[in-house]
Amino acid sequence: MQYMHTVKRKTINIREDQNEWIQDNHLNLSSFIREKLDELIEERE
Repeated sequence: MQYMHTVKRKTINIREDQNEWIQDNHLNLSSFIREKLDELIEERE
């Protein structure tokens, strides 16, 4: 089943070393956070 979700913009603060790692590893931070949140939500349901 496919759900349509409204996307909300949020601002987060990360350390400089985290920022460097994200850039070095070409991580899409938004996707990463959405996936991890989904995992946590599923675990707690």
